[in-house]
Amino acid sequence: MLYEDEATFYRQPTQACLWAYMGRRQPRMSYSHRSNTRMRVIGYLNAITGAVKSEDVSRVSASRLARSVSELSETYPRLDTIYVVWDNWPVHKHHKVLAALEKQPRVEVLLLPTYSPWLNPIEKCWRWVKQRVTHAHPWSDDFSEFKQQVREELDALSQGSKELLIYAGLSH
Repeated sequence: MLYEDEATFYRQPTQACLWAYMGRRQPRMSYSHRSNTRMRVIGYLNAITGAVKSEDVSRVSASRLARSVSELSETYPRLDTIYVVWDNWPVHKHHKVLAALEKQPRVEVLLLPTYSPWLNPIEKCWRWVKQRVTHAHPWSDDFSEFKQQVREELDALSQGSKELLIYAGLSH
């Protein structure tokens, strides 16, 4: 079972307070004078291993999502059925995505109810990355470094993570 979703990571660091020992001053976050550029990611969270298969794209389009769905059979060649859980985003029902799904008979889609992101554990993966990498980060003036840091965190999760499974509520 794979949980699929798309995420956006922004150049500018989030502004929420950081935890600190009493009496310690909060660090100042630097903000870039540039626009709040974004990094888009398509990802799949394996419910058994905690492995995250992700890819950063300039734009999540129906064509790109269809290509991503087509690659699932190559990623999991030994499975008879690959269950993909995703939300009701209109792009998921685009004719290009549906055509890609028809060509992948082993991939079966399970739809989540409308407006219920708390039911999709990969949302917790995105929060995990945002808390560990993008919150109060120092790379607002170096977008390439920012993207590299996000990629490194996602790559670290590509082999599976018991800790992420527990964090996402899929294990104890």
